Amino acid sequence: MIPPVPPIAVSRPLLFGLLAAGAIVAVAAPQPTSSFAAGFAAGAGSVFVLSFVRTPRGGPEDPAGPDREEP
Repeated sequence: MIPPVPPIAVSRPLLFGLLAAGAIVAVAAPQPTSSFAAGFAAGAGSVFVLSFVRTPRGGPEDPAGPDREEP
């Protein structure tokens, strides 16, 4: 059996950029490329949303977020 691969950290701005690029190409490109780009944008958007579900931002008491280390 293949051992599980640990998840990698991907920045949210990168995911948002991939989502935007896929959406623009889906609108501007001809049909075969447009379908691929639309699927790519949907996948990037799904991962973008899941990143917020898995690691939400900190509340008003922690403006830097949950991963902030105290000095």
